[in-house]
Amino acid sequence: MEVEFNHIIAAYDGTPSGKRAIEYGIKLHKTYLGSHLTIVHVFNEKVEQRTVGKSMSEINEGFYIDPSQNQPVLAMEPGFSQADDTHTVVKNSVTIAESTVRRLLSEHQIQGRFEVLEGNTGDSICSYAQRTDASLIIVGESEKSGLKKFFLGSTSSAVIKDSPCPVLIAKMNRPLDIPDK
Repeated sequence: MEVEFNHIIAAYDGTPSGKRAIEYGIKLHKTYLGSHLTIVHVFNEKVEQRTVGKSMSEINEGFYIDPSQNQPVLAMEPGFSQADDTHTVVKNSVTIAESTVRRLLSEHQIQGRFEVLEGNTGDSICSYAQRTDASLIIVGESEKSGLKKFFLGSTSSAVIKDSPCPVLIAKMNRPLDIPDK
């Protein structure tokens, strides 16, 4: 029985193991002529609010100010002005991922699609694979270890559990030779 990979999905999360998943996708795409390669990036931006500076009670010594009436001062990331908003951060995050993916594909003269998915990473990848009739999903190895992996799980484990097709885990432990076309 010969295995055919008509639609290969590689998941990219901005990590070295995500880059490795793209490299495996490129290699398999070159091996299976006529296959389609799609790189997916699951948007999962986190916005953190932190209090900086002194609290109002420290500034107004000698006066009582109800702490529930204080508004925290938010830390701003370098290059992030008050005119910016969360959507700008999201767009820039996705833009960086897309730029990296396009560069990798271009270096190997490969045509591929770039798709941005939303939601839980494992669920989004598996749902996309189901909708697009994927024949293989490639994910990077988990970068979590110990208790984090035990309590939070890993994307690769979630994809393996729920995938509608075979899953390849791209490990970082040895070099990957990608042949020319």
